[in-house]
Amino acid sequence: MANKNFHNNYKFFNSFNLRYYTVQLFNFYEFIFNFFNLTNRKEKPINLGYQNKPKRLIPFKTYLEHRKYYSTVRILSDSNEDSYNNEWLAGLIDGDGYFNYSKKGVASFKIIMDIKDKKAIYYLKHKYGGTIKKIAGSNSLKYKNLLPKNLTNLINDINGHIRNPVRMLQLNKICLKYNIKILIPKPLTFFNGWFSGFFDSDGSIYIDDKSGQIIMSITQKNCYLLEPLQSLFGGRIKILKSKEAFQYSIYRKQEILNLVDNYFNLYPLKSSKASRLDLIKDFYHLESYPKRLNFESTHSNLKKFNKWILFKNKWDKL
Repeated sequence: MANKNFHNNYKFFNSFNLRYYTVQLFNFYEFIFNFFNLTNRKEKPINLGYQNKPKRLIPFKTYLEHRKYYSTVRILSDSNEDSYNNEWLAGLIDGDGYFNYSKKGVASFKIIMDIKDKKAIYYLKHKYGGTIKKIAGSNSLKYKNLLPKNLTNLINDINGHIRNPVRMLQLNKICLKYNIKILIPKPLTFFNGWFSGFFDSDGSIYIDDKSGQIIMSITQKNCYLLEPLQSLFGGRIKILKSKEAFQYSIYRKQEILNLVDNYFNLYPLKSSKASRLDLIKDFYHLESYPKRLNFESTHSNLKKFNKWILFKNKWDKL
């Protein structure tokens, strides 16, 4: 009889999802810890990567909202993957895309990218059809789409996400042809895949030989697209007199790692730039930039230099 009761009790407790309640209990203790941590410690901020002033403590309610967003929407659920792809695609088109409406009334879309970024080009062909051709005399691929059905599918996906004023004017002509109401984009936020696509098209990652820093930059004729980036991700905007353009650049270690760990972890790059992005942490693990080493002295400096050679060979191949 005792064995039977033990068996019934075992079945009863086993019927509960113990893992679920364990996780809930852990979240409760984490909630209590963060509550006292936020209310009692005023000097250490929580860096979510989008504050204009990183030293300022964000409100406790805001922390809970973003913690919930991270855990339930972006990490545990794949329901917003289509939304991210549409945001990413709009950013890609804002950088390198082109909508055309000819005098004969023919609508078309094209985008030209480096052959190393063929993954992004073939994503378009796989989802919307169209053709891909290699441009003679260059290492570039051109994607083109003319079919009305394919174009309307593309427009419906990116409508409301396009931010480049030039691209919006181009798109509006085709929207009028197909009786589609063009949508104005909402203000850009940290939780949006647009910047990932924009960086895939116009971004660059390189090591500056003078400063020994990694720099992530985007160059544009229009400053309008760059200003929100400065408030969301840090960095600076300067005028390039030689190119008559504006350049947005991020060079501080904390801001770059924030992009790598927080933003691009949620919205990964789809171009060849993703390979260099993966090497950024390796760069910061190296102890010193070669020009700062004193090679007259110790054997340890030679070891550091050899590590740099190995790293730089990987970097330059990309």
